[in-house]
Amino acid sequence: MAIQTAAELFNPLGIEEFVAGHLEQEILHLERHAPELVDGIFDLESMGHCIRYMKPQAGQSVRLIPRGDEPEETVSLNAAASSSPDGGEQLLVESFANGKTMVFNIAETYWPPIERIVADLKEALACDVKCNVYCTPPESQGFDTHVDGHDVLVLQTSGSKTWRLHDVDSTLPLENTPLATEMFSMLGGSKPDYGDPTREVILHPGDLLYLPRGVPHSAASTSQHSIHLTIGLYPLRRHEFLSRLVDLLAFEDEGLRRRIPTEIMAGQRREASAAELFRELADIADGLETPIDVNRLVEISAQSYLRLAGTSGSFESAIGVESMTLETVVERPEGCSWVVRRTGNDFRVHCGASMALPLKLTPAMEFFEKNAIFRVADMPSLMADSAKLTLSRNLVRKGLLRISQKPAPVLEESVPVPAASGDLSWLAPNAGV
Repeated sequence: MAIQTAAELFNPLGIEEFVAGHLEQEILHLERHAPELVDGIFDLESMGHCIRYMKPQAGQSVRLIPRGDEPEETVSLNAAASSSPDGGEQLLVESFANGKTMVFNIAETYWPPIERIVADLKEALACDVKCNVYCTPPESQGFDTHVDGHDVLVLQTSGSKTWRLHDVDSTLPLENTPLATEMFSMLGGSKPDYGDPTREVILHPGDLLYLPRGVPHSAASTSQHSIHLTIGLYPLRRHEFLSRLVDLLAFEDEGLRRRIPTEIMAGQRREASAAELFRELADIADGLETPIDVNRLVEISAQSYLRLAGTSGSFESAIGVESMTLETVVERPEGCSWVVRRTGNDFRVHCGASMALPLKLTPAMEFFEKNAIFRVADMPSLMADSAKLTLSRNLVRKGLLRISQKPAPVLEESVPVPAASGDLSWLAPNAGV
């Protein structure tokens, strides 16, 4: 079976073992030589199918990289894609024949086999994930030795490629920005000398290579062509998380919302030191009447990495929602977990899609979390039948549940959960949920 999940991507290494022993720490090479693991993910046949039917080149999501020091030809490709009758297809075929590398950027947005892997990785590693596909003719190299500001997983799907790795000069670097280059002179200047490679790895179909950000590397195809996925990992880094905390502090503190004084901006008066400014932030945080709930901020941040619902059954459910009865079986979208975050005003529920539900639905929350598939009639007995139908229909409309064709499961009887208050009038027919 071809790889579809994060667990399958790292097999035989477990995800926990990868995180504990390699993530942001050291190189990993899984030499599996197992073409069946990547069958149908992206190969030479996929290139033609993708170009003709998905047309990523029309959305400027394909780059064209010549060999050696010749300039990139993506601009001419974009022009051909928008003006030629074949959408630039023949230009891409000829370019590949002439040794040029094709890069399919953000392939998870238009190629389903890659989308499945990326969606599962996002949830498993709790970080943003993007995937580019590199297609290189035999004995070619698209890029010189360089360093990425993000972690990289390389999955070889067709042919073979030689990776040359160098010793790390800067641990976990950030992507350079104009401001950073202005502030730190060591970031500018001439191209660095990485020295000779200290390790060489040849990837074959099914092999996986992990490079923490900061590892200088280059890659060239062998006597065979090469197709590989470069899966970039973009975690929420501590400095980014702290910036979110500062933004929240500004909602509580008037001083942080004020402008930098004109005399400071004009250079007539000097700003305080970085240490003094951070101490000021600490004093503001310590003085809040209601401290910022940092763990809640973590929960909110983590929710952005949860997977979207798959498309299976979505339109069938859309047209079947009004025909639902108490005997209708509903289920979560494939592969989605039921995740609930309680705020002071409501429940924020995510299960492929997101929805806010009132706190008066407390009796139903434990049931939904425990049962991934159920018959509408089997919802908590505290609820009137009409309320069960209203709530389940709304969850289907919003995409958190789908109408299922599977038989109704036999559910364990659960102890009824008390309502948030003694007033159960909200369970009456036509209750607003």
